[in-house]
Order: sequence, then C-alpha cells, then structure tokens
Amino acid sequence: MVMKRSVLALSLVCALSSASSVAAITTPEIIQSSLCFDCIDYNIIGACLWMTCTPIGCSTATSIKVKHRLPDMVAMSYPETGHGPWAATAWMSPKNPLAQGGGNSHGRSPQLLDHASVSFQNVDIIGHPAEGSFFKLLSTFGYVLEGPAKPFMPYFLSSLDVVGWRFNIPDIFNSASWNPLKNKVGTFGNIYPRGGFSVQPHPYKSAALAAFKAAHITTRENMSRVYQPLVAKSKPGYWPPSPVDIDNKETAWQPLYPKKVMKAAVWPDIDDRLQMGDPYANRISDNGQYVWAVWRTYRGCERKGQTLIAHFGQ
Repeated sequence: MVMKRSVLALSLVCALSSASSVAAITTPEIIQSSLCFDCIDYNIIGACLWMTCTPIGCSTATSIKVKHRLPDMVAMSYPETGHGPWAATAWMSPKNPLAQGGGNSHGRSPQLLDHASVSFQNVDIIGHPAEGSFFKLLSTFGYVLEGPAKPFMPYFLSSLDVVGWRFNIPDIFNSASWNPLKNKVGTFGNIYPRGGFSVQPHPYKSAALAAFKAAHITTRENMSRVYQPLVAKSKPGYWPPSPVDIDNKETAWQPLYPKKVMKAAVWPDIDDRLQMGDPYANRISDNGQYVWAVWRTYRGCERKGQTLIAHFGQ
C-alpha cells in the first residue's frame, strides 16, 4: 500500500504536537557531505548512436555514455520513536498511538522472541537535500544524469508503517523469512522479514541492517507497505539502477553520523568473519543514532536523435 497524501497530512498534524530531540545532524552538514568526488564515481564508459529521419533522409549522431552515482536518499536508523537525528525532518516521524516505543525497551518482539540481543530500530528514508549544490559540482565533469529523488520527500517513515515494520506483515508469510541462509547481508543479518526488530547484538550492524531493509522496500514498487517508491524508469539512453539488494553493486553507503566519511562503499564493506577484533567498533554511536547518504549508480547518454539504434559500454 503506497503512502497516500492523507497519511502524509496526518503525520504533519501529529508532528506539530510532537517534541523533537536535539538533532545529531543538520541540513547544511548533509549538503556539504555530498561534495564527495569519491562518492560520485564519474566515468565515461562508452557511446550511444542515435538516428533521426525526416522526409529527405536519415542522419546519425553519437553521444558519450557516462556512469556516475547520485545521492538519492538519506537513510536514518535510530532507537527512540519520535527522536530522528536530522533536525529538518524529525517532525515527519513522530510518536503516535501505534508507534510509541523504540530502542531496546521492548522485552518481546512480534515473533515472541525474548533475547538480550533483540533490538528495535526506527528508520526514515528521506530524499537527499543536495540537489542544487550537487548538480553544480557534477556538471563540472560534463554530461550528467538526473535521478527520481525529490529533496526532503519522505519515502519511508517506519512510524507510519506500523503493521509492516513492527509486526512483519506481510513479510512473515514470505518464504525468505524462514530461510536463514538466504538474503543475508554479510554478518549483519537477514533482510527478511523487513521490520525494525533484529536478533543482532552489535549496535552498528543492527542499525545498518534496519536501514538496508528500508532501502530494500523503498526502491521497489507495489510492496504491501506504507511508503513512497523511489524508482526511476528506463528509457532510451537512460539506465537507472536496479533495486537495492545483496547482489546489487549499484548502491553505496556514505556514513554521515556519528562520523562523516568522504567516501561511499557497497555493503558489507568489511568481511569480519575471520577477524579477531571488531572492525566495526569505531562506527558505534554513543546515542544509537546513525545517518547515511545512499548513493546509487546511473548510466546514460545525451539524447541526440529520434531513435537509439546502438550503444556500448557498461
């Protein structure tokens, strides 16, 4: 069930009466972090051949084919409902009668699991605010592509997706939810069921897994969840990324909080299965809040004719 305008309006009304917490990150900080050349990963990868026909004949023209990332969204994972880490959007996801608690205060999950490592994470997926400054920077490379994301658009708010995020419905009926060997994000955990509870004792991995689940939902259409799809359609000369998934290398995550990093990496970016220590130890947040910019890879070429008749380059 795609998020309706009435649901959004209701969240706005509820938010006006909700007290917000001290923000962990601000809009200027997020915009500044998008000026990241490593994250953009701009490359000329090939060419496109176009044909234009008129009553007097046909002509052809070529254009370069490029590949680069766009910062489609900001993903936030945080424990306490109503206390989002981004100041400008915290009001979008307030507590409500059906989504009041968060963090580790829940002794029992919807699956009736009593375990010390069961935790709950709220997740918000918001359109990245850096459209203007980012494209100004990106245009210095040459031809650039546009994505479908709208700045500050709430694509997924877990406090509104109560049935899906807190009770795992309908994902609990998906066979992937009962197969521990399938759909696993490294040592973070399983994608399904795509809810806020996880049996993961490591705080960073638990938060990252929750963010991955929300992005997994948001980049697909026709999910039986309360959300707004963030999906671009392919067309001649324009090839957007496929949905977020464990075997999709087109999505990279840039840490913004608790520590900003000026590079983006495909998850899992560390194989810690045979390491003695904890390579994720320096990523743990003191307040349980985490923020990432989610960069996705787009491919395309400038349109220079009526019909795309050939292209090459991956």
